[in-house]
Amino acid sequence: MPQDWIETEFSELKLGDPRREDRARIVLEQLSRVADSPPDACRGTNELAGMYRFVGNSNIQPDDILLAHHQASLHRTTEYDLVVLAQDTTVIDLTKPNRQVAGAGPIESNDKRGVFLHPLYAISESGVALGIVDQVIWTRDEIRTDLSDNEKRELRRNQAFEEKESCRWMDMLQSGEQIARAHPGTHYVNVADSECDICELYVESTSFPENYDFIIRGCHNRSVVASDEAEDAARNIDEALENSPFKFCTEATVSGRTSKIAGETRARRKSREARHAKIQVRACQVTVRGPDRPGGRLPDVVLNVVEAIEVDPPDGEEPIRWVLLTTMPIDSVKQIERIIGLYALRWNIELYFKTLKSGMRVEKLKYETLDRYLTAMSMLMIVAWRVEFIKGAARHDPDSSCEKYFSRDEWIPCYLVANQTREIPSVVPTTSEFLLLISELGGYLNKKGQGPPGSMTIWRGLRRLEAYAEAYQVFGKQNLTCVG
Repeated sequence: MPQDWIETEFSELKLGDPRREDRARIVLEQLSRVADSPPDACRGTNELAGMYRFVGNSNIQPDDILLAHHQASLHRTTEYDLVVLAQDTTVIDLTKPNRQVAGAGPIESNDKRGVFLHPLYAISESGVALGIVDQVIWTRDEIRTDLSDNEKRELRRNQAFEEKESCRWMDMLQSGEQIARAHPGTHYVNVADSECDICELYVESTSFPENYDFIIRGCHNRSVVASDEAEDAARNIDEALENSPFKFCTEATVSGRTSKIAGETRARRKSREARHAKIQVRACQVTVRGPDRPGGRLPDVVLNVVEAIEVDPPDGEEPIRWVLLTTMPIDSVKQIERIIGLYALRWNIELYFKTLKSGMRVEKLKYETLDRYLTAMSMLMIVAWRVEFIKGAARHDPDSSCEKYFSRDEWIPCYLVANQTREIPSVVPTTSEFLLLISELGGYLNKKGQGPPGSMTIWRGLRRLEAYAEAYQVFGKQNLTCVG
């Protein structure tokens, strides 16, 4: 069966033995059609046994598998002028009803077990997912129940930054910096949500190369160094913004959400209705005062701040507000608009997590040990990226030939089945036309007013594509004609 994309992803795969590398390609192809469990992906006991032997091989490390994908992803980033490197954390809940996964650590309690995944996810400025370029995967130590909440807070306060979980944000910021230095022809922008609002990261920005920046959503109203001695000089970020005029207004579509916790009071977690919002935007430059740390006070750092705030929200609704801290310039409206647009691309990593967990069902695998789980998960992480890549290509590169993303032995059988014909068109379908065809194979109805097909629909269609392509290859291409 044609699997050109697998050859691309694993062109730099090094597992110490060509037989392991060949098996990795086979297993990735099998998992790309997985439904609910590994047996659903395999054609018979031989394939299933081969998959389990691969996952259970102690000589195969998940990092080696993902390193090959990193290299392929980095190569894709060099084809673009600007690339967003989004980072975020998701919990892989491995809690099982009967037998727990050996090696899994606690999540929110010692009874809930799992692992944490924090990838650095590359996205083009147009929204095409380019792949994972680095990641941190870790488990927590057992949660101490012999300490009070105050004792735990004091312990964290005196802990070195390098020993804290929050250091993962720094690891990925520095990883992006090394990527930028190695690929000076592309501008990289590290984008993160408010959990990344950490002063140690801001200090790191003073040594960035010219082709590397960050955009981080602010969480704390940090103290700033006053630019003069006036009594009304700004003392913090909010006051500095209040002293700045609004630059322009825009509109945004606010998605609805349902709170996962009854009685949730945090504004960013509360339920809300979908709506169109009028947004005012302003920006300013501040010098963030370095906070005190156990080893001494951090240095002050000059940053640019962009605020996007909703005007006249509906009664009872919290206004939408983004405060974005960045090293990118804010000298013009166009530059400020670009910062907001680049931060909005962070949502793509959330969609990737959804595809990995709801589509690939990574939390439903039934391996008994964490090392086997992580080997299987590393393969499914690549499959999940592939789904997001195809979805982004259809939306952001619609007029290109579908042969940019699919081989002829993939698109032709799908076209023939969908159109119930034996005639091959002389004009290759565009990417958007072919992705619509794939989506319809996955159950998309294409009704008026219906939104674009989602990840799950596209993935179901891709699984049918693989079946048609295999039949096309096995039974030959005879009795087909090209029309024009």
